[in-house]
Amino acid sequence: MATGPATRQQPGPDSPKALRRTSQPGVYRRGRRYLAVYRRDGRQRKESAASFAKARAIKIARDTEWRTEQLGPQLRSYALAWVDSHSGLGHDTVREPTRVEYKRLLITFAFRYFPAGARLRQLTRPQLQGFVSWLTTQPGLSGTLSDRSIRNAVTPLRLCLRSAKQEGLVGEDATQALVLPRRRGGVARRTPEGRFLTRVQLACLLAEIPEQWQPFFGLLASTGLRVSEAIALRWRDLELDGSPNLCVHRSIVNGVAGAPKSRHGFRRVPLTCRLASQLAGLRADADGGDLIFRGPRGAPINPNNTRYRVLAPALERAGLPRVGFHALRHTCASLLIERGLSPLRLQRWMGHHSAAYTLDVYGHLIDAELSPPLDLGIEL
Repeated sequence: MATGPATRQQPGPDSPKALRRTSQPGVYRRGRRYLAVYRRDGRQRKESAASFAKARAIKIARDTEWRTEQLGPQLRSYALAWVDSHSGLGHDTVREPTRVEYKRLLITFAFRYFPAGARLRQLTRPQLQGFVSWLTTQPGLSGTLSDRSIRNAVTPLRLCLRSAKQEGLVGEDATQALVLPRRRGGVARRTPEGRFLTRVQLACLLAEIPEQWQPFFGLLASTGLRVSEAIALRWRDLELDGSPNLCVHRSIVNGVAGAPKSRHGFRRVPLTCRLASQLAGLRADADGGDLIFRGPRGAPINPNNTRYRVLAPALERAGLPRVGFHALRHTCASLLIERGLSPLRLQRWMGHHSAAYTLDVYGHLIDAELSPPLDLGIEL
């Protein structure tokens, strides 16, 4: 006898296997047990419990977990993990000192402002704009934070949110809400002009530098090296015979040796015969791998200690305004520009990533006067 296809019959309302609704939505009774029904990853899930109270607790917990997942990871945990894995923007590798600085800035500013449990999808445009406004009220070296300090504080958070956007964890608004302040009476932001010393000021300063520090400060002013690059120099990096020069291969930031600030920082800089002679007098029996400038116990020089114990007192004795090591770098650039060095050569000398950036930083030092008219009759 032919039979039709078998059909699956649903249990009737009086069957022990039938689901009966309870006072808690999503919790059903089946016989003597209870089921918590919820959705996860687009699929319906069920968990069984012996009592209504346990099934209700399961339902509430699973719904809470789902809402939390929809909000994305916590800002703090995501940002700290991002710092450890950040690979840069494709221009250069990220150095370890940069990661340390990003983490310090996040902890000092962003983690203080945003609640500890804040999640990525909870960050709104007003909240992010409020963070920038809050930064303008924070104390700095001279009153409140400078525009540059605010830009530095915002940078790691902006890069972190950009990474989160690529992963689909935040929207476009989050990456565009961190707008830097314009606090110059409506005038657009511009690159600040670096402070530098005139020839007379530099001569007065060097005259007040103690004798044992003369080679170090003379090298900074005549080569334009960053202080992190100067304290990392080893004897093997110097060529003191023939045409004296030095090679910049690395830098030391917060006591940690690494590559220069960027790949353009690897460069060769000429030295004067006078400075080469001074440096040769320091060598004695030093090995090629030894640091040229060392602290009392052979450790790298601490720039902060040197600034407060050597540079600041010398500036005060010379009657000059207080400046940092970077002013010597700007002074070197100003003297090279005055000597007629081309922007491209200046870029390579200073270790910048582009001649355009060099002109942005030092363009105010270049003579803006136009040359005499071009006479084609003479030229041709």
